Amino acid sequence: MKANKLLNLALLTFVVTFIVSSCKKNNDETKDYAKEIEAFKFLTENYPPFNYEEEGKVYGVSADILNGLFAKMNVNSSVVSLEIDEWEKVYQKTLSESNSMLFSVVRIPEREHLFKWVGPIAPQKDVIIALTSQQIAINNPADLATHTIGVIAGYSNIAQLTNLGVPQSMLIEVHSIETLYNGLTSGLFDCIAYSEIGHNLVVGSLGYDPENFDIAYTIQVTQLYFALNINTSDELIEYMQSVLDNFKMDKTVDGSSVYEKILNKYHVIQHIEDNITEQMVIDLVNTTASQLENDAPGTIARINAGQAPFIDPINPSLYAFAYDTTVTMRAHATNLLLVGVNFKGKTDAAGKAFRDEIIRGALAHGTGWEDYIYTKPDQSGLYYKTTYYKLCSASDGKQYVVCAGRYK
Repeated sequence: MKANKLLNLALLTFVVTFIVSSCKKNNDETKDYAKEIEAFKFLTENYPPFNYEEEGKVYGVSADILNGLFAKMNVNSSVVSLEIDEWEKVYQKTLSESNSMLFSVVRIPEREHLFKWVGPIAPQKDVIIALTSQQIAINNPADLATHTIGVIAGYSNIAQLTNLGVPQSMLIEVHSIETLYNGLTSGLFDCIAYSEIGHNLVVGSLGYDPENFDIAYTIQVTQLYFALNINTSDELIEYMQSVLDNFKMDKTVDGSSVYEKILNKYHVIQHIEDNITEQMVIDLVNTTASQLENDAPGTIARINAGQAPFIDPINPSLYAFAYDTTVTMRAHATNLLLVGVNFKGKTDAAGKAFRDEIIRGALAHGTGWEDYIYTKPDQSGLYYKTTYYKLCSASDGKQYVVCAGRYK
């Protein structure tokens, strides 16, 4: 028991030292980098819901995240230069001009060494869209190669399609969303490549009936990043990345992060199939509960240290966390910022007080499942998640609700 107390004290000392030193470091770096960031040109295109222009201002997921980072870095956003134009123009300008940043950009191997990267900021799904009346069936990459496909010049889905074996001669490049859909409806090409969520948003605004279009094929789910000119210093990249990482994890007083609220605001919520089964989740909860029953202080310390088996070394989306019956987080294998926070009445980004439901269900029934939306530790974005919970009586005389979840 004495050893466990010493372990807890050492962990507490480490956490306090880390937080204090991190705060000091962030304050120092803000002073160093704010003016440098204010001198940058920030370049983007019309690509809803991630970035788009409305009444002379730029909105969208990536634009709102960028503004959130500005606030954390003490950057005066009113003096920042922001330019919106066709994709090819802003892409080439970021390649050629120092102190420039492009958003949002799919990070693919063909671009890896052209920019320096901060992210990921959000996932997107590239799809093939066809007219319902054409009844086009695409079941595999070989089928793709038999159709002419409209693409926006410079987009990452061009490389994705050619990598799938689609001949370059079957890809017809245009320079705007409007031209892309006009080409599809006029018969210039058989189908188009675009993001699924972007299609759902723009098709009506362009004056088309959404019922006249089908998603014929999913090309790939990719991650969007901020892309900075290759001459940007590594120190600035590291600083911006650390601020983004904190921005994504830091919960506000109502229980969800600003990052989660942004994704929910634009309805960027994903279904995802991971490699975690319900039985794997149940097994982790049972293992964690058993160890709490035998050695609560030591188990809590090991969970908070992110040690196996409380986080899967292969799939970090499988991890354990535990509340007490007051809805205070007592252990979390991936986010120490949550430990010690009382979440009673606090919600996910959609307004569901899921933690209260977990505690209520555990006290009433012992075990159960709860659905909500949440972030994924190994990817950007907001996802549908289900969590299994179990009430246990631990060796320290307290009751804990042990949890683990999977995405669906």
